[in-house]
Amino acid sequence: MPALPWLDAAFVSQLFENGVCNTIAEARDWICASYPEQAEFTTRTLQRFMQEHNIKIVQHLSQEELEREVRTATEEIGGAPGRKTMQGVISSQRRISAAQSTVAGSYLENRRQGVQRQLNPQSYFASHFGENLHLDQNEKGVEYGVVFVIAVDGKSAFVCRGAVMPRKNNITIYEKIYQSAVEEFGMWEQIIADCGREFFLCEFIQEYLKDFRIKRDGSICRRPSFKQLTSCKNNRVERLWQEVNAQVGLPIKWAFIEMENNHTLDRHNLTHLFATSFVGCSVARVLLQRWMDGWNNHTITGKGIPSQYTQLRGNYLLPAGVLPSAAHAAEIYRGSNGQLTDESTFGQDPLEGQPEKQNRRDQIFQNEIDAKLGGFNYIASYTVNHSYQPIQEAVTLYIQLGVSLLSS
Repeated sequence: MPALPWLDAAFVSQLFENGVCNTIAEARDWICASYPEQAEFTTRTLQRFMQEHNIKIVQHLSQEELEREVRTATEEIGGAPGRKTMQGVISSQRRISAAQSTVAGSYLENRRQGVQRQLNPQSYFASHFGENLHLDQNEKGVEYGVVFVIAVDGKSAFVCRGAVMPRKNNITIYEKIYQSAVEEFGMWEQIIADCGREFFLCEFIQEYLKDFRIKRDGSICRRPSFKQLTSCKNNRVERLWQEVNAQVGLPIKWAFIEMENNHTLDRHNLTHLFATSFVGCSVARVLLQRWMDGWNNHTITGKGIPSQYTQLRGNYLLPAGVLPSAAHAAEIYRGSNGQLTDESTFGQDPLEGQPEKQNRRDQIFQNEIDAKLGGFNYIASYTVNHSYQPIQEAVTLYIQLGVSLLSS
């Protein structure tokens, strides 16, 4: 009897040819996640299926080529990511562990000696992409004006949106996270967040649009439109902050702490804080996007690759013009006696109220860092690899430009 008679050989072959999977075990996990209605099977069964259909594992790169790709990726995202996350960044490569030990052996050893992740054992289930959207914010860099917010699909662990802002703000979170995600993917059945006020506007509009959650049979979804949990129970998104902290937030924070210790940064000076927020957020946006790209394209054991789930999503598509803009959403919320705070900067801009000088400062600053430091992309690469001088020079330059133009 042939192995797995229901399985399409072309589908399995493409998993390897397109770099979705690099081992038979990874392919088995991906197929089981893609066909939940079928009974699970062993890696040995899939191996027999591949032999029957003459499916080979494709070797895409030589070891030398792979090491070169790992070296480039390590320069961009640092050494915190392990093998599977690195696969997401330079997808369709094999033998990444061996390459990392050659290119970045100290990073590999640091990970091996580190403590194991503290994972909450509470079970979680979502039946499809589009069932639950988990929202959360991270304030590891809040004292320097750098705050992160991400939205994660519950089924796939796909990070749908990520944003960096000086302060957590309802209107900004709605526009950059909720509105943006729904416009691209459709409306989720339910959004899940902690009890923080910063998600009130997202939850309000989710409830406001709840009757647009129309199922295929024409009935309206009766699940609560949103759910508020304590932070420790919002597991799907909480588990990602360790990754974001290591690859985005903490390197930036360490750079600023070093400036304080060297007495080149005064956290009690509001002008200095305005500079750390502007530069820190700019660098964080580059690093957060790199992390999201790697995470969404890496293989999760038993689940597969998060980005692949977006092709079969079950979100509710909203009619044109139904989803309010950020300004309109805020107007509706305030009209229902809700209170919202407009977005504000962190610290104090010394050139506040002088738009011409502000524009001149920002233009001179951008030209200077492009010419001398290679722009924010290069600053981000240095920072994540614990070389803090470029980001520190950028902060100092931004402070100096503001002070000099104020007195001119």
